[in-house]
Amino acid sequence: MSLPRALASGVAFAAAFALTIGGWAQEQKGEHPKAPVRTTMEELHKHGGVPPDWQFTLPDGKPKAGRDVFVKLECYKCHEVKGERFPNAPKRGTETGPELTGMGGLHPAEYLAESILNPNAVILTGPGYAGPDGLSIMPDYRESLTVGELIDLVAYLKSLKGEHGHMSPDMPMDKGSGQMEQPKKR
Repeated sequence: MSLPRALASGVAFAAAFALTIGGWAQEQKGEHPKAPVRTTMEELHKHGGVPPDWQFTLPDGKPKAGRDVFVKLECYKCHEVKGERFPNAPKRGTETGPELTGMGGLHPAEYLAESILNPNAVILTGPGYAGPDGLSIMPDYRESLTVGELIDLVAYLKSLKGEHGHMSPDMPMDKGSGQMEQPKKR
């Protein structure tokens, strides 16, 4: 795909993503995780086109529907989730992605979404993460998912808490929640 065409495709996806999230979020029982930001157009432009301290947040999804997406995309062929059973899940080989057990307590939803839509945004060093070309071995799912499926898939990944199979043993964990401990304030 040519660069202008790829750029146009990316811009079109971003616009569709933004428009669809608005409609999809309204379908979610009318619940809004945070109050809407209210600002003037002047303030918006004054702060670079976004409200002060604005940060994109993914709406809440449905973990069970996200597990169905995980199965549909056959993510289990590369990613292990301890305690889960998937159809005809092969044994993990050497060219597989990270184990996802406990992933939900380690990463924000937006990072997980970017990892799915743009796997080359962050490429982990170490064996099994990049191919011979230096790029991520994770497929790009931009054209394979609806926005709702992405939101639900991220909700499923966020629901994976507990024992973390892919992390270093010296990372401090809260035994009660199974999540990474927050650094202590000094």
